[in-house]
Amino acid sequence: MARNVTELQRPNDVPDKIGKYVIINKIGKGSTGMVYLSHDPYYRRDVAIKVYNIEEDADADRARVSRKMFFNEAHMVGMLQHPNIMPIYDAGEEDGKYYVVTEHIQGARTLAAYCRPDNLLRVDDVVETIYKCAKALHYAHGRGVIHRDIKPSNVMLTIDNDVRIIDFGIAICADADISRIEGIAGSPSYMSPEQVQSEDLTHSSDIYSLGAVLYELLTGFRPFRADNLSKLLHQIVYATPPPIHTYRDDLPEELEHVVAMTMQKEPGKRCANGNALAADLTRVHQDLRTKYDSLDNQEHFDLLRTLTFFHEFSHAEIWEVLRASDWHEYQDGEDIVREGEMDDRFYIIVSGEANVEANGKKLGVLSNGDCFGETSYVRGAKRTASITANGAIQILRVSSTLMEQVSQACQLRFNKVFLRSLITRLQGDGSAHT
Repeated sequence: MARNVTELQRPNDVPDKIGKYVIINKIGKGSTGMVYLSHDPYYRRDVAIKVYNIEEDADADRARVSRKMFFNEAHMVGMLQHPNIMPIYDAGEEDGKYYVVTEHIQGARTLAAYCRPDNLLRVDDVVETIYKCAKALHYAHGRGVIHRDIKPSNVMLTIDNDVRIIDFGIAICADADISRIEGIAGSPSYMSPEQVQSEDLTHSSDIYSLGAVLYELLTGFRPFRADNLSKLLHQIVYATPPPIHTYRDDLPEELEHVVAMTMQKEPGKRCANGNALAADLTRVHQDLRTKYDSLDNQEHFDLLRTLTFFHEFSHAEIWEVLRASDWHEYQDGEDIVREGEMDDRFYIIVSGEANVEANGKKLGVLSNGDCFGETSYVRGAKRTASITANGAIQILRVSSTLMEQVSQACQLRFNKVFLRSLITRLQGDGSAHT
């Protein structure tokens, strides 16, 4: 008997249907249950279905909390309609399965991916992202909703550099009859002092949490760190986080002031609301854009335009690549990449020469306009050759993570030219992959 493709491809642990939704695949797993991909034929859109693990949970307290979280999210079906808040389309219960249906965004990643010191977003992109979050929270607060769990993993960044705040499972809703999840609910590292102390919360608590996220996106470190929960909560209530300039000295003073304002211990001393925070960030963003369009960057742009690599790029696309990169100079004999290392960057030689070596053997020489670093296309792959400066050399180091945030047109252009350059080089001299 013939079987359709869906039946052949669906794993054993994926149900055929949940409610009226035909399940395509499993796409995630959270602390409260599974997330599945489906397609809504009526509205012609892909949807994500989060199924709460309530009936199967052997822990009665955890099951009770999961049930409350489900009803919290179900209460918000169609309630929050803002471009930077993940819409909740539907909710239901069938055969003991409690589920919530939301928008599905292909390729989106949470901000948790950009909270490491070696994988930070550009400062102006961080400011723009938090600006959108602040506007979205102002909208939610105006409708009587306090999120209560703002953290990097609850903010999604789409491939088009747009933002969605997700997971309102422990939110406080002013008009809800359902019982609240009491006690310390949320993620401790991002909680406000009043949330830690189980006091009544206002919208100002979300502002504090968003400030803690901003701090981490800028530095790669959480504002407070401790080896146990008790010490962490004590720090949140009484300690002052290290100023962000102690981690990096390239941030404007105005931005440090905004971070400090959002994380004041007393709610009344913080930014008045999300719109006020957004206004402060707008001023910082304008200053940063002016800085990035400075003379130095114009000189870098002019140099890139002369390279064969960028001949097919529009002016706007070259600026996009520049914003996803940093400019670095190496001296004679200095390693640019080392054999066996993992690295997520592409490299383009702007001026000078570099030697290619593998297993102690010289394989060739790269010069102006040449590129290397194709292992960046494979996440977790190790470099198979070493590249060393042959005299002084200028390199454009392009972050593969940041390139995911530029326009799709620019990504396609970059990938096409980069791979074509590599193929041409490999056909010419057989140099090893790097």
